[in-house]
Amino acid sequence: MKRKFDFGEAIGMIVLKQWYAAVIKGHHAYASTYDFPIRIKFVEKYLINSEKGFDLPNFNLSEFIKCAKELEEEGVKAITLDCGLAGGMQEELANAVDIPVFSSNLLMVPLALRMLKKDKKVGILTDTSEYLLRDNCKVLRGCGIDIPSPRIVIKGMMQSEYRDVWVTQYLGMKREDLEKWKLKPLGKFNLQKVEEAIVSVARKMVSENPDIGAIVLECTDMPLWAKAIRKSTGLLVFDSVSLVKYIHDATVGVH
Repeated sequence: MKRKFDFGEAIGMIVLKQWYAAVIKGHHAYASTYDFPIRIKFVEKYLINSEKGFDLPNFNLSEFIKCAKELEEEGVKAITLDCGLAGGMQEELANAVDIPVFSSNLLMVPLALRMLKKDKKVGILTDTSEYLLRDNCKVLRGCGIDIPSPRIVIKGMMQSEYRDVWVTQYLGMKREDLEKWKLKPLGKFNLQKVEEAIVSVARKMVSENPDIGAIVLECTDMPLWAKAIRKSTGLLVFDSVSLVKYIHDATVGVH
């Protein structure tokens, strides 16, 4: 059954079955963001509980593997996910199917490090730095990033002074899911206000580390503001929408 079908969708995307305010054109998981078709596969049980509770997400690996196998059978040429924090599952997902899996935009960090001078750093702008540092930096290591490293700088929106503005984009999520993720939006979602917040955090990260040569956006909610970050910092900014487009170009024509 593997790759027996071809419905013209080179990219398969495993997505949380949930809508929220930031899921608009330009968002990583919004189909019309791309000028080519993508095949979306919703995960029914996205998260699982654990002894640590829901202070941080615990991804349901078995469900992701199931979705990856289904996408492979449905004929896609490569698989992406809708959350950069899922990079800790990279090895397991890649080994579960015979097509490439790109679990996180953090896979771009080793590339960014290699293309810069050795005295240059890569800044990682993430939803939550706390999660990236959890479990001996499992997510970062899963994406091929050697930690600790003096060349890596991490800034989390959830740990910044703009946390309350940042979480407004999740308005529209089910109440129980907001509680699981410990999110309490305190205002209305406003694209411009969130842009001001994320640009301010990016600029602060660069001002504190003037030797940063490139920025990688971990979060798949961040491509909406990638252009603004590039313009404000003058740096290369790697975002997940650009990665999906690159993967698509690399797979078109693959049989």
